Amino acid sequence: MMHNYQNHPLAGASDLDSAMTRLWDFYKHYFVGMYIISFILSLISAVFSASLDLAAIQTATEPEEMLKMMKEMIVPYSLIAVVSLIFGVLMHAWILERPLGQVNVVATTLRKSLQAFIPYLIVVIVMGIAGSIVTAAGLVLLVLPGLFAVFYVLTIAIFALPVTLVESRNAATIISRSFSLAHRNLWPNMGWVIVVLLIIIILSLVLSSLIMLPFTGSLLRSLTDPAEAGALLEMVKNPVYIVISSLTTALITPVLPILAFILYFRNNAGQPVTVVAEEDDNRVRVEDLYPKMPDKE
Repeated sequence: MMHNYQNHPLAGASDLDSAMTRLWDFYKHYFVGMYIISFILSLISAVFSASLDLAAIQTATEPEEMLKMMKEMIVPYSLIAVVSLIFGVLMHAWILERPLGQVNVVATTLRKSLQAFIPYLIVVIVMGIAGSIVTAAGLVLLVLPGLFAVFYVLTIAIFALPVTLVESRNAATIISRSFSLAHRNLWPNMGWVIVVLLIIIILSLVLSSLIMLPFTGSLLRSLTDPAEAGALLEMVKNPVYIVISSLTTALITPVLPILAFILYFRNNAGQPVTVVAEEDDNRVRVEDLYPKMPDKE
């Protein structure tokens, strides 16, 4: 079944003020579902991170030993990255489908997420490699070109999931469409991204400070005495800290996905869009691999 997203509550932002108004209204109205998804993601990530023995790296004296320990952490960190991607797709699919008022919105969200994950994973890998090259080149030049490269890549990448969920499951099409949409209003798009990122950073710092209050003793010991650096790592493994940090981090996580759809709908206004059909989902069929036979007269 195809859906018309033109009347989506995140569509129609013409300037930064209207964008922030839509973002805040959507955040308040659909808070519960987004918060549950965000909390589960934050909790899983925190538990995975706490299971890693980071203190062992500090005790390593030989470079070979340290390198071996870091290699052993590749798999756990890769799992964290995959989980983050899965829940990122879920979050975007929920934001897209929830306002439509469907009875089976949970099933629709899960189905769309499963269909979009592999194409989006390919896009993330390609964009990650290209983005790393562009950012490294910018940093080699100067700090400001490096920062510009970071925001430029992020501005293009933020369109990828909306395009994947609404328009195409083809990785090449997703990348080209993200590039095209980002450049339609490049400077305003980048400006909106920077403003929202600054808000997220400020909120994160405030919430982190509040989280640290019950654990001030461990933090002060780690800062004043290098020998007590392990106290900070033990604090991160504290179940109370894990739960509190997950509860607070979940408050901020939905902001960027909401902005992604605000930007997508704004830059897609007036352009023809082919919505992905559920029945074929842009998948290659067996008959597509063979040349078509000429029609008989």
